[in-house]
Amino acid sequence: MKFILLMISLLVAGTVSAFDQIYLNRLLETNICHHCTLSDADLHGKTLDNADMSEAHLENINLSNASLVGAWFTHSKMQNANLEGANISSTLFDYTDLTAANLKGSNLNGAKLNFSDLTNANLTGATIKNTVLRGVKFCNTTMPDGKINNSGC
Repeated sequence: MKFILLMISLLVAGTVSAFDQIYLNRLLETNICHHCTLSDADLHGKTLDNADMSEAHLENINLSNASLVGAWFTHSKMQNANLEGANISSTLFDYTDLTAANLKGSNLNGAKLNFSDLTNANLTGATIKNTVLRGVKFCNTTMPDGKINNSGC
């Protein structure tokens, strides 16, 4: 019985991993990961300009130093995402959950963060020229100048 349970758990674990790889392959081949799950994926330094990652589960994703110019993250879940040093200029983050995201030194010029959640996010050194911050939730958010913004708590 224990052997059967072990085999079933290994099959399930392998299946979950395969699905993640399918999503990753699709993103890298087509620039589309709409409604996908790439939580914990390492996409450090990748070029994903104009990618559609709307309504995706991207918790703990590593997009540090990635190029995401013009990408779409509408309604995506990006809690604890690492976007340090990323070029996310002209990117759309409508209703995106960026709770505890690391945005240190990122380029947000011209990005739109309409009604996104930046609770506990770190924007130290980020550039935000012409960035739309309409309805953004700031709570214990470290702003580009290092000051804490609690205006939305």
